[in-house]
Amino acid sequence: MKRRTVLAALGAGSLGLPATVLAQSYPTGPIRMIVPYAAGGGIDGVARALAQAMGEELKQPFVVDNRPGAGGMLGAEAVAKSNPDGYTVLLAGNPELTIAPWMASRVAYAAATDFTPIVLVSQSPNVLVASASLGAKTLREAIEAARRGPGGLSIGTPGNGSPQHIAVELLRAQAGLDAVHVPYKGAAPATIGVLGGETTFALVGAPPVLPHIASGKLVALAVTQPQRSPLLPTVPTLGEALGVMRDDDLVAWYGLLAPSRVLAETVQALEKAAFAALKRPDVRSRLAALGTDVLATPGAAFGERMRAESRRYAEIIKRFQIRAS
Repeated sequence: MKRRTVLAALGAGSLGLPATVLAQSYPTGPIRMIVPYAAGGGIDGVARALAQAMGEELKQPFVVDNRPGAGGMLGAEAVAKSNPDGYTVLLAGNPELTIAPWMASRVAYAAATDFTPIVLVSQSPNVLVASASLGAKTLREAIEAARRGPGGLSIGTPGNGSPQHIAVELLRAQAGLDAVHVPYKGAAPATIGVLGGETTFALVGAPPVLPHIASGKLVALAVTQPQRSPLLPTVPTLGEALGVMRDDDLVAWYGLLAPSRVLAETVQALEKAAFAALKRPDVRSRLAALGTDVLATPGAAFGERMRAESRRYAEIIKRFQIRAS
């Protein structure tokens, strides 16, 4: 009986072993990586590339678990409320961590305190594009050409309350651009809209528009970040194109987080595996093909970026009275 009791205590992990021993044995089983969006999107692709490589580094499988709903908040909530043992992690973006909490009527987690940032994986530039049929090569040319047309200026985005919607509001205010915002239900429909002439421009993340830029059907006019993107090195920033938004970094990023109260040693193991994965040429090429730039920012700096960005989005959302629907 005593022997069975001892074995049960050993098998129970945290019931009988000190933290140092637990950390040395971590991980001993599969790790679930929750993605708060449906399979097939850009963030899902990033998650699967990272999960495969981290599983190889840690010698345990990472299982991607898609939990869409409520603008990414359902999946984030599931991780925030999960057991902080390191076997459930979150691959999330700024919409559910720094934007949606300021617009939702109810948020069941506090991004700044309910998560432990592990690594900021990558970021995708938001690209302002126009149809090649407009006959413009620069943003100023495109604006002038559109103003001469019968329909005026319009900009399609993935939806109300999206990072791209926020960028449009700043662009309209700072550049004095008289353009109608047209919210779609996702980046793909917004891309189809500008290809079909429903809107003058589209402002979306890079992945859905890169193939059309490469084929010549769309013209990339600007990216909404302080520096040019390695994915589109010849495309100017909005600051370069119009002399506005010089300090705004309005991109879509993807980061790996764990619930708060996870052991520091477990966080270190996850961080080490993530850094090793992001150094691998095969992973970097997969992420580049998905239209995202590798960052590999450590957890502390990732957390600071989240806090600073959250404050900035809170001010913008309040200033322009942006609503999710």
